[in-house]
Amino acid sequence: MRFLKNHWFGFLLSLIFGAYVLVFLLVLFAPTKDMQNRGFTKCSTALYNDLKLCNRSSWCLLQKVLINNWCNVTVVGEGVSAWINGEQASPWANYFFEPELPQDEEPHPELVKFYQESTDLPRQMNELKNKNKILEQEVLKHGESEQSSGLGFE
Repeated sequence: MRFLKNHWFGFLLSLIFGAYVLVFLLVLFAPTKDMQNRGFTKCSTALYNDLKLCNRSSWCLLQKVLINNWCNVTVVGEGVSAWINGEQASPWANYFFEPELPQDEEPHPELVKFYQESTDLPRQMNELKNKNKILEQEVLKHGESEQSSGLGFE
């Protein structure tokens, strides 16, 4: 008990810092993209939009980051609350989930046609590399012949 009386302020600061680091790690490892805008995604999107309005003001930046941290803590609190009320299976289910990502668009018809016509792309790439080497050698020889004949520009 005497330890707590002598070091209460350091203990309190350690608890606050530990909670901040815990929330930071949760946000760091949570999914960042989701079609339904679940979890910390809504906080990150709001921070991104708010930072565009700050116009490089340090005070504005600090305010927006603190608001974002409060938003992240709120998401964690909502998860614990929903878990206690039996609305979800675990306290972290609202921010650790399988993200729903947008489906890839259909490829352009010309691209599909190109891949259908080009059945041996590795061979074609090797041919292009060989042609490139030959062209580089010809350019080097041409440059050396101009310099030796005195026609090169310096």
